[in-house]
Amino acid sequence: MKIYTKRGDQGQTDLFNKRVSKADLHIMVNGSMDEAMAFLIMGKHYMRVPEVISDIDTIHGHLFSIAHEIALNDPAKAITKESDVLWLEKRLDHYDSFLEPLTKFIKLDQTKAASWLNLARVTVRRAERELVMLAHEQDINTYTLQYINRLSDYLFTVARYFDEVK
Repeated sequence: MKIYTKRGDQGQTDLFNKRVSKADLHIMVNGSMDEAMAFLIMGKHYMRVPEVISDIDTIHGHLFSIAHEIALNDPAKAITKESDVLWLEKRLDHYDSFLEPLTKFIKLDQTKAASWLNLARVTVRRAERELVMLAHEQDINTYTLQYINRLSDYLFTVARYFDEVK
């Protein structure tokens, strides 16, 4: 079986047995999530803190599930739960407890881990903007929106953690 099918040569792709434009918001959101997952995986190579690596693995699984949820295009089949959001908030608060309060804008560039986390963060923010656009067209799971919103905060906080603590 060949990896290429030529079915997408005219700007269309399959979304659960339905042909859609590659510019469809579902495809855009999932493309941004895919990028964020790739950046997180790259960043793991520079993270020497087992609990952060474990978090990133969990987040990767959550993002994969969210991408599946978006592709399903059926709010009745929502995967993201309140417990996922609460877990992320708990992890964010944990790392934030090591940091001084922010008093100015900062650059996240002291470590390679922070730089990769920052790249993932801005990609998640793009995914969130695209997800909000999609929410104007269809119902989106509230917990999915909350999770993506918290994720950019988590990534910012953990990037600070690597730059300032580790």
